[in-house]
Amino acid sequence: MLDKLFPRSEHFSIKAIDHQSKLAIVEDKELGLELSLSWGNKELKSAEIVGQYELRFLYTDGSERVVQILS
Repeated sequence: MLDKLFPRSEHFSIKAIDHQSKLAIVEDKELGLELSLSWGNKELKSAEIVGQYELRFLYTDGSERVVQILS
């Protein structure tokens, strides 16, 4: 469904991590999209793009959460 609305692109990248607002800012320059994704209340260790439209947050307690970029 998303592929019909947004052409497939593998160019999402993490533009910035805002620790004060607890947001990861991702962008796709090809599509002209910039999105802010919240990682919640846990302390963030790292974030990475892991799939076509997925971002994985790794926390300092060892847990992780995968969120859909275009949802």
